[in-house]
Parts: sequence; C-alpha cells; structure tokens
Amino acid sequence: MRRAYLKAPYKVEIRNEAIGEPGAFEAQVRVMACGVCGSDVNDAETREEFAPFGHELAGIVEKVGSAVTNVKPGDRVAMESSGFCRCCSNCRNGHTELCTDKICPPFTGFTDRMNVNARVLVPIGSLSFEEASLIEPMGVAMDLVNVADIRLNDHVVVFGAGPIGLMAIRLAKLKGAGKITVCVRSHSEKRIELAKFYGATDIVFTDRCDVKEAFKGQSVERILVTAPPAVLSDAVDIASFGCKISVIGIARKPEDSMITLDINKMHFNRLELRFSHATPALFFPLCRDLIANGLMDVKPLITHRFTIDEMDQAMKLLEHDHSTTGKVLMIADGKEQ
Repeated sequence: MRRAYLKAPYKVEIRNEAIGEPGAFEAQVRVMACGVCGSDVNDAETREEFAPFGHELAGIVEKVGSAVTNVKPGDRVAMESSGFCRCCSNCRNGHTELCTDKICPPFTGFTDRMNVNARVLVPIGSLSFEEASLIEPMGVAMDLVNVADIRLNDHVVVFGAGPIGLMAIRLAKLKGAGKITVCVRSHSEKRIELAKFYGATDIVFTDRCDVKEAFKGQSVERILVTAPPAVLSDAVDIASFGCKISVIGIARKPEDSMITLDINKMHFNRLELRFSHATPALFFPLCRDLIANGLMDVKPLITHRFTIDEMDQAMKLLEHDHSTTGKVLMIADGKEQ
C-alpha cells in the first residue's frame, strides 16, 4: 500500500506500508479521491519532518470491524475531518459544534487505503468521488457563512478566492446576499473566473488599489475573511455600522498571527468579529444534498488531477502556479471520477 508523506519545502515521499485489519469500531476505506487543502500547503511551507497528510477524501468501504453498524463493505462514503463525541457536556447540552472530545481520524488521505473510525463516514449517494471529496471544504465554507448570519440583500465582501472563499460566494448567494464583492490579487486568473461563476458581482484587486478607497461610499453589511489574518485591518476599515466579520484563516508563521486592529473603530461602529472553526466537521449531509440537487456545482472548482505517485508534481504546482489552480485532487487512477 502506498502513502504520501510531506515536509517543507514542498517535498513529497511515497512510501510502501502494510495496513492492518480495521479495529472493532473502524472501517477500511479505499481512497478514490482526496483534495489538497490550504492547511496542506501551509504544512508544505513549515513542516520540519515528513508526515502523512490529506483529509478531504471520499472512497469505498472495503472492510468493517465487528462493532460497526453504520456502514458496510461496498458503501461509497466521504470522511468527516472530525466528529463530535456525543458525550461531553457541550454535546449533551445541544452544542455539538463546541465538542471538547472530538473524534479525529488520521490525516493520511493521500494513500491507497486507510482505517478510520466508522462514525466519521457519511454516505455520498450517487455523487462522484471527486464531488464528494469537496464536501469537507464545503462544510468549512458553510460554517463561515453561517457564522456571518447573512441577511437578504446584504452587501457581502469576501477576502480571498481559494476553494473555501469560492464556495462561500455561492453559499452567500443562496443565503440571499445581494451584492457580493471579492477582494483578490490580480494574478489569480482562474480563481477570479470562478468567483464570477459562483456569483461575485464585483472584483477588487488588492494588489492594484487601496482597499479602503475601493469601498468608499459603499455600505458593507457582512464580510467573509478566508485570507491571511493581516487583511482583518482592511476588513475593519471598510465595514459599515453593525457589520459582522466572519473569519477563517490560519497564519503560516507564529509572527504572522499577531495583528493590530482599531478597537475604537470597532466599538463605535458596533462591529462584530466572529471566528469560524469547522471542527467538529458538520453539515456533511446538507452539503452532499446541495451538490446532488445542483444548488452547488463543485465540478468547475477542480482544475488538476494527479495520482498518488504524482503528488510531488501536485505540490510543486501549488508552490509555483497561482494563476491556473482551483482545487487540486489526487484520484485513484488519474482519470476523472
């Protein structure tokens, strides 16, 4: 069995390993598709030692442990990147999103097969494996949008046009957003094209203009931040009175996590800064159904496909090419699923 390992700077090793039988509560899944997450790119720039990676996956259940009842061999499934325990105080009080004892499967998705706790597996119905591998990042975008509490006809500004930001554009539209402005660097040609496809009405090139000036005189009711934390200062500057700012963004280096905000401006403009952290991973059935019903077309997001033996090429692409990449997938046989 092959498994990909990653470390900085963008180095990949493919190792042959044995896989044991699944434990009593585990299922063995043959991985058919797995997406490269932004956190994988972060690891490619910062991780000091080789380690497995990959958590946006879909596949086929091949074996199950003796205590597994929710899936069976032959089932087509997606894997939650974490699940709620059902037993901690928050779960028992109805706040599964605040679970303090999450079920965390191994992040080893760039592999042929893996054993995982069966409770994090969700049936995907008739979705293709490629589409199903995007359920996990779509759930992240769903949490971000829900945290923002978008209202009908709100002007929503989205910072960043990676896969999370792009899906958030479409979800914001489904929530009833009126105008949707995306702030992005001008070199991201493919992502700009996709932003317009998913419902962006305006584009602001952050490397060509002063963001504050670009929004002068405009009302901005909601802001979704999927870019590095440094853009929060711009978000505060353009926010209208009562604006809610929803954030998902991880600094690649500890020093980048420290930012300065104008607290007086936030106070007197009654701004709300809300952080999204989609763990445990929720909304899988909802995201699956939105894709199946045609309300979220994720296929255009997929721009590149690689086999597991080509994962070094996939990571090199993400290191050097920001103009043509959308979602990069590993798929089992190298062909569209």
